[in-house]
Amino acid sequence: MMKRNYLLFFILSSILFIALSFSTQAQEVTSPNPALKVWKQVLGSHARYPLSDLRARKTGFVSVDIELDQEGKISSYEITESKTEAMKESVEAALEKAIPLWQPDMLPEEERKDSYEIYFSFEMVDPQNPNAEIEAVTRQIYKGKPEKALKMTERLVDEKPFEPKYLELRSQIHRQLQHEAEATADLMESQRLQQNTLAKIEIKSFTIVQTRSISGTINR
Repeated sequence: MMKRNYLLFFILSSILFIALSFSTQAQEVTSPNPALKVWKQVLGSHARYPLSDLRARKTGFVSVDIELDQEGKISSYEITESKTEAMKESVEAALEKAIPLWQPDMLPEEERKDSYEIYFSFEMVDPQNPNAEIEAVTRQIYKGKPEKALKMTERLVDEKPFEPKYLELRSQIHRQLQHEAEATADLMESQRLQQNTLAKIEIKSFTIVQTRSISGTINR
């Protein structure tokens, strides 16, 4: 009888884990263009953290290049990098839902470019300390150990090369170490990302609860 009760508890717990892992909360984006804001939310709402990657505790990102034609319509897209095949499939499913809804007037014609970038980030976060990585770098700076802080920041940039705040942080550390060329390069790359990133979808799993934050450095 005890074994049967334990088995029932295990099954119910597994079902609860799967159900909670797919619960989502879309963070609003401050954007003057309501249509673009809705489009980003549609894009983010259809991206799922693959269950196989959740179980294996795999994190990573998927980068997508979006091409626009002369009329401002999306003519094509290409997934240029993906941590896992399951993440790639999740992103492809989201793009298939969102791309048919794209309208050229979501971007002002005078600011429209031929191509943009979209990034999907899949990460597992400690709910007790979601900003642990940045805080760890900051502590080393306060301790007067910029070299150690630089190594830690380089790892963050390697994990999320699309994240401007990490590049800006590394630029500041380079500047403190009088690495002027490196500091300038990081700052310029940060600015390029902010100009070319159409949307950034962050899918975060807080233990068993998954949340989704939708943003983009182009908030027109």
